[in-house]
Amino acid sequence: MTIGRRAARPDPLLAVLLVLTVAAVPVFALSDAPTRVLLPLYWALMMVFQVAFALIAGRMSRRFRSGGADDVSRAGRRFWRFSALAFGTMALGNLAQLTQVLIGPLDRTAYMGSSVLFGSLVLGILLLTAGLLRHPNRPEHTAHGRARLRLDTATVLAGAATFGVLVVQPQPRTPGVSWALEFALTLLTQPILFLLLLFGVVRLAFGGLSPFSRRVGLLLGVAAVIQAATQAIPESLYLPGGQPEFALYGANLIGCGLAAIGARLQERTAAAPGTGTGARPDHPFTRLPYAAMAATWALSGVILIGQGLTLRCWVVLGGTMVTTVLIVCRQLLAFQHINRLLAERDELTARLTDLAFHDGLTGLVNRTGFLRTLTSSLYSGAPTTVLLIDLDRFKPVNDTFGHATGDRLLIEVAARLRDRVRDGDTVARLGGDEFAVLATGLTSAEAAVLAGHVRDALSGTVRIGAAEVPLSGSVGAATGTGADFDPDALLHAADMDMYLQKHESRERAARAAAARPLPVDDEGAAASPRYR
Repeated sequence: MTIGRRAARPDPLLAVLLVLTVAAVPVFALSDAPTRVLLPLYWALMMVFQVAFALIAGRMSRRFRSGGADDVSRAGRRFWRFSALAFGTMALGNLAQLTQVLIGPLDRTAYMGSSVLFGSLVLGILLLTAGLLRHPNRPEHTAHGRARLRLDTATVLAGAATFGVLVVQPQPRTPGVSWALEFALTLLTQPILFLLLLFGVVRLAFGGLSPFSRRVGLLLGVAAVIQAATQAIPESLYLPGGQPEFALYGANLIGCGLAAIGARLQERTAAAPGTGTGARPDHPFTRLPYAAMAATWALSGVILIGQGLTLRCWVVLGGTMVTTVLIVCRQLLAFQHINRLLAERDELTARLTDLAFHDGLTGLVNRTGFLRTLTSSLYSGAPTTVLLIDLDRFKPVNDTFGHATGDRLLIEVAARLRDRVRDGDTVARLGGDEFAVLATGLTSAEAAVLAGHVRDALSGTVRIGAAEVPLSGSVGAATGTGADFDPDALLHAADMDMYLQKHESRERAARAAAARPLPVDDEGAAASPRYR
């Protein structure tokens, strides 16, 4: 709560940065002040924005240092340290430029910048880009996610480069080797550096693990685009007739001011060390690459209608083709990913269906699957036979030999039942030690024969490891059609027959026990049954 109240208080530094940024274009475009006043003011404001960013980035670096030694804190600390060094370097170059403007002549170097300024600018952008590119992506990115990130980034940069190449042209002359070299040098020294910076911002925006929030990332991306566009504008537009066009200088200030404002917003909203850095949701769809492709197609149409198939039009068409090919590759990648997801879905569905209708221990159909098959068989009108099997004295097996032995006995019972039924018959484990068999097309007599085969299969003993486990079971049978029984009624009939078989089995065992002679004691007298 304390942090929230602090963030809600007025921020003088942010207010100053906002005022200077918003007023940049009107002041420089509409002011009648002489060049001797506006030009030093421009370089001074550029230095103010860069110093502000450098100081804020330095504080953010110390904030991440106090956040811990984990990978995220180290990555955030490294990014803001690189940013502080980059903008500090550019500020020193602007200080040298401002000094030269104040004490030197107003020549081309004063307007466009000296070699010291240019060197500091190149070094600063390279430092900033290095910080952006060294920042890790989300570690859980899949191979598909990494490929999608590369294609999206390449598409955006191809679209931006198309616009940059459009406006960057050397002085008109007959195309040749020298013209191509001059064009490449102009392209390299002006917009490409800022496109590298834009690449870093886009990479973090798509990567999901960012040292700044989304709105700050948006501001930095806009700042990079503005700087790339203003740096791509030919020198002839900055100095028409030898006099500076200060509206363009104001646009440069807006790009630099937005970067400083973004850094200050990140510092204000960072509630604790490390805030602003974290994994974002993996969005499988982003509109930015498609917007880049649409923009290049629109630009191609405008250039083709306005100028015809000139060299400039061919350059733009080439950029349009590149962005389109990248989008097609991305779509093919997306289709491949979708097909893989669908295959995984089908596999998961099959596994879930198998788990829903099969017993995990024996692999037999479970009660739900058995009832579904029984219902379908009865509704077909074919004679349906149900055998219910209940193992005798199964609980003593678990108590005497352990549950692992009991499980192995159940698996053995399942295997014996599969061996005794026909292909197409259904064997199920209804739960515990209760099994069932479903067969179609049998008469009552044939069902009785099948029940006898099953009863014979479940008799005797089973050796499980070192244990000799007794095995026997009671089998009840019922046969009918859908006209006479519903599933519950047929199961109930088989259940009643099974209990009848159990009862008869107990009576036979009792008669057999009664028929056995009583044991005789040492004196030749029969022992009392009470002591048997």
